[in-house]
Amino acid sequence: MRKLLICLCSSGVRESLQYCVESLRQQALPDGVDVSVLVVDNSRDALLRDFIKQQPEAGLPLIYAHEPHSGIPFARNCALREAQALAADWIAFIDDDEIAPRHWLVQLLACLNANQADVVVGEVGRCETLQMAVLSANDCQPQGPTEALPRVKTAVTSNVLLGSRLFSDSGMGLRFDEGMVFGGSDREFFMRAVQQGAQIVYAANELVYEAWPAERRKPIYLLMRWFRYGVSFNYRYRKNMAPAKGCTLILLMFLYKLLGAPIKLLLLPLRKIRDKRPLRRLVGTSLADVAYAFGCIAPFFGVTLSRYY
Repeated sequence: MRKLLICLCSSGVRESLQYCVESLRQQALPDGVDVSVLVVDNSRDALLRDFIKQQPEAGLPLIYAHEPHSGIPFARNCALREAQALAADWIAFIDDDEIAPRHWLVQLLACLNANQADVVVGEVGRCETLQMAVLSANDCQPQGPTEALPRVKTAVTSNVLLGSRLFSDSGMGLRFDEGMVFGGSDREFFMRAVQQGAQIVYAANELVYEAWPAERRKPIYLLMRWFRYGVSFNYRYRKNMAPAKGCTLILLMFLYKLLGAPIKLLLLPLRKIRDKRPLRRLVGTSLADVAYAFGCIAPFFGVTLSRYY
């Protein structure tokens, strides 16, 4: 029987973690696949050890691993080591504040197999409260399609399933860049995978749900988050491409985002006809583009990140 490991990384006990674990342990099972759930404790003092011990026996097997070195890439690499030790054929990643519909895993694996891909990445539905996220996950039904999905050049670990070819010693042997403690190590990991021939498909209809708290909806937080995306873009293109090509693509992205922002504002009346999002959110996309643009070039001037956004 083939093996699949679902992984979540967490640095401490929070209300959403219990719901997340419960949603994973109640997953419908793909035929012929042995599934376990791994919780990587990324707190220095093993804060989740007792939490795991208190979980009921019912549901999918629960595995605990402690990674005391703080930082999400360290936790993700711990998960890859555990997957290797278990000889897992696939590993799925989900964030500790997300809730998965019961059919989530079955659908991701169906998408992977139907497209003969190495990786399938889904979407995250944002809700105002944790209760709304739980209800959304409970009400979610498979929507498809699973075949002929678009191919993409990178992915994130908030909702992803990947084959062991990417991380096994007999395959690509990839690991997350542990220097990227302030975010972006997942996109950089999958960028390298594509460079080595991996196929990634995007399943827009395969969702997990998370609560998006009020502090994350504040303009300053959102702008800093998009600035961080730009900084990460700079890092991975300078790291993984020839200097001239990498810098050229970074500058082109800077210009694309910076010049595209006012164009989006000028076209706002036309965009509003088809896009039903509130006006402030549409304006916000232009501001986000500007933040991303300056993030792209900030590292050229010695600017670095000091916290995760």
